[in-house]
Amino acid sequence: LPLSHAFIKHFANITCFTMYFQTALKHHPRHLGMLFQRDGDGQAAYERAIEKHGNDKKDKAFNVIKQCIPTDTFLPILHHVIKEAPKYMNDFTSRYPSALYHRDEDGRTLTQAAIASGAKTFQNDSVFIGKMTDDEIAELDPVTKQYPFLTCAACDSCDLSTIYVLLSRNPSLLEKYTEQTTDDFAEEARSRKRK
Repeated sequence: LPLSHAFIKHFANITCFTMYFQTALKHHPRHLGMLFQRDGDGQAAYERAIEKHGNDKKDKAFNVIKQCIPTDTFLPILHHVIKEAPKYMNDFTSRYPSALYHRDEDGRTLTQAAIASGAKTFQNDSVFIGKMTDDEIAELDPVTKQYPFLTCAACDSCDLSTIYVLLSRNPSLLEKYTEQTTDDFAEEARSRKRK
């Protein structure tokens, strides 16, 4: 059992959880204090905290989180939620609305993080995919260096309809990608010849 889970499980007091979370956040800010760390059963520490703290468990857990992570934070909290606990996205978004516009430490927008995590597909959230702007569809992911339709194609949990919808919105991206890839391979071949 990871330390975050053991602490939540064995110390029922919300004050102890608050102190633990403040300390964990101080030492692990990039991982949001291990809030979304999963145990062997696949349960996130956040979910365990909700389970542990009574009937109004979600409000108590959120009060602790808001006490430790202010609503005007620059931490990419929603990026973590969309990747690790997408079913809680609405709960966190309503409490951290300014985080909708943040980029994570890799430079990804929330839309790019959602697509890369496989949390948003045409089958499970057609409105999300349909509401993507032309700029979002044409922006390269700073991590994968690919357009969203290619990021989806490389994702295990993505469906073909997502790739089709994204590509049909801007078919010229396929040609751009082909040219870019051809140029990159040509440059790589030239640099190998020089060596």
